[in-house]
Amino acid sequence: MSWRRRTTYYALLAVLVVAAVELLSAAFLHLQHSHRIGAAAGRGIGSPTLEVLRQARAVLFPEPPYTRMVRIPDGFFVEDARQGYRANPGRYVFRYIRQRDGKSEHIDTVVSIDRDGTRFTGNAPASPQRQIHILGDSFVFGDGVNDGQTFAFLIQTAFTRDAVHLHALGGYSWANALVTLEQIKDRVGANDVVVLGYALYYKERHVAAPARLRSIRTWMATSFPDIEPSRKDRLLRAGLDGNGRLVLDTIPMHCRFNASYCAGPEPSAGQVDNVSIALLRAIAATTPAKVYLLHMFGPKDDPVLADLPANVELIPATPADFSYAMRDDVMGFDDHGGPYWHYAQFTRLKQVLAVD
Repeated sequence: MSWRRRTTYYALLAVLVVAAVELLSAAFLHLQHSHRIGAAAGRGIGSPTLEVLRQARAVLFPEPPYTRMVRIPDGFFVEDARQGYRANPGRYVFRYIRQRDGKSEHIDTVVSIDRDGTRFTGNAPASPQRQIHILGDSFVFGDGVNDGQTFAFLIQTAFTRDAVHLHALGGYSWANALVTLEQIKDRVGANDVVVLGYALYYKERHVAAPARLRSIRTWMATSFPDIEPSRKDRLLRAGLDGNGRLVLDTIPMHCRFNASYCAGPEPSAGQVDNVSIALLRAIAATTPAKVYLLHMFGPKDDPVLADLPANVELIPATPADFSYAMRDDVMGFDDHGGPYWHYAQFTRLKQVLAVD
């Protein structure tokens, strides 16, 4: 065999080996994460092989645990019989911490909770023309950014004759949104607006899937190693009874107090879709207002997004829906959306709210 042929042969062999390793790594990651109902909200993992190597390194050379976020003062979360938990009114500093080059550094963000439990969104008029109620999880709430950087605050700034209410909170789902709307339904009229956040990972939250509890266990161990889980911490769970009717209850949040449930089987994709669709229909039926469904993360062919109720309009706002890179984070301290992400969400909502 000539030198040129030998070189071509070995180059082709190397390409085949790399491709095989990539395929095996992708298969490994699929098997490892296929039990999860919802995908992570962030960017893609890139090369499966590099991701496997990163995971292997984390196992072989684990980073010493340290507290990655503190809320100052304590007492941000309080018990709530219907929601499982809620935010305590007050002014807080969310401090995000990381270790770099053997040194600790942090950033601080200001979080203000009004007396009604909503996050501060700016100054609303005494007699607003329209009420805009925004519901969702930590991305909608604005974990990682200051009060004045959330897309809810930007909406209040743009629509000065309206009153914007941010009812979102970290870990919340559509089950929490439904409870909230039931509590405020007497204050929501036909001329008002409801903005409902949604991402693929909401689905496991709707049903409080065992995978959701296990992810909380991992998150607590890696981000809050000094905090002892409490038996009082609970999650709101939605399900369907034997007649297909929507039912809500709460369960212990931590695997330590719910071991058999945490280790139990995952609900099927069809079951979770049915519960999610039932939740959306219940939300739409609870309010006479127009509901804008803000799709933040996930595929376009999600069954939950098909056949929407008559008063629900889909607002595509995933990273793929923008012509520019808008999926920033909190300066590398946290994976939640940063100011660019919030501004991008604001631009989409501004368009529909301006003509509502």
